[in-house]
Amino acid sequence: MKRFAWPLQRYLDVVAQREEAMKARVGLASSAVVAARVAIRRRKRALADTLLRIAGEPGPRRLADQRIAVGCEPAERRAIEAMSAELAQLEARRKELLAQLRDLRARREMLEKLREEARAEYLRQVELEERKLHDQTSQIAFVRRSALGLAGDRSMTA
Repeated sequence: MKRFAWPLQRYLDVVAQREEAMKARVGLASSAVVAARVAIRRRKRALADTLLRIAGEPGPRRLADQRIAVGCEPAERRAIEAMSAELAQLEARRKELLAQLRDLRARREMLEKLREEARAEYLRQVELEERKLHDQTSQIAFVRRSALGLAGDRSMTA
């Protein structure tokens, strides 16, 4: 029996490889988003901890540290806002990559479905050909037996 060969198999393989590569890219993008969130959270916590620490210090030292902290706070807030903007870009890129991954996955699944349908049709054709061959073999055997049976009957009657 001839092996099943699907003409679009190479294309399916390429799509599957692209899907795997896209999964890796989505993973990297997700890691970058998580890292940016952690960095923002860490920076906010450091600012809040500094302000709490200063609030707990005795009077004269607190005033000096408070002036420094209040002077640095706007710069820290701007840095946090810049990090938040970068986080938004990273999240947008991740969503874009996820959309591409969904498209690749849908394409691969559609191709696999087409391959399975083609394989089922191939198996039906093979079964049909085998049935025809079996029917022909049976007919030939029947005709031979009939011919031998008829020839044997003539020799007895003659």
